Amino acid sequence: MPRHEEHREPTGSVVDGPEGPTIQIQRTLGHPPEDVWSYLADPELLRWYGTYTGDPASGSVQLAMVEAPDHPGECVIEVCERPSRLHVTLADPNGNPWRLRVSLDRAAAGADTDLVFRQPLAGSKDEAGDIGPGWEYYLDRLTVALDGGDVDAVDFAEYYPAQKAHYSPGTSAAGVTA
Repeated sequence: MPRHEEHREPTGSVVDGPEGPTIQIQRTLGHPPEDVWSYLADPELLRWYGTYTGDPASGSVQLAMVEAPDHPGECVIEVCERPSRLHVTLADPNGNPWRLRVSLDRAAAGADTDLVFRQPLAGSKDEAGDIGPGWEYYLDRLTVALDGGDVDAVDFAEYYPAQKAHYSPGTSAAGVTA
């Protein structure tokens, strides 16, 4: 019997940012910023995304994503302001730098967190249709992890290729917005 694949609606877009075209995804998470921060920085809680080895205090760690556990790469920590800002640079599968920006703010609701994820695309704008759905997938895994659910139940097939057109340049679904 063929498997029914649900398709998730994208929550982000490609925007004009200070560093040029940028994937931006905003989420409100039902947890305080300190808890969300722990899931970004604690190696035991980072399992929704992957694993890292090394000492973050050194300024870099070796990071392996869930989808590529046998291919760790250097993750350079540029800004680490607990519990509100994390900026890192890691290499994509081709060795090109990905600058990732995460900011956490206490939401108006008080106990919730407003998360804003940004990835300036620099020379990767043509790859936005491949990159954006991946971040939607990982941020949904983060939400499931925070809620105590099974992150492995989040299926990448629900994001890609269904969201590719939304993030791709030159399609009506992606559009660069201000």
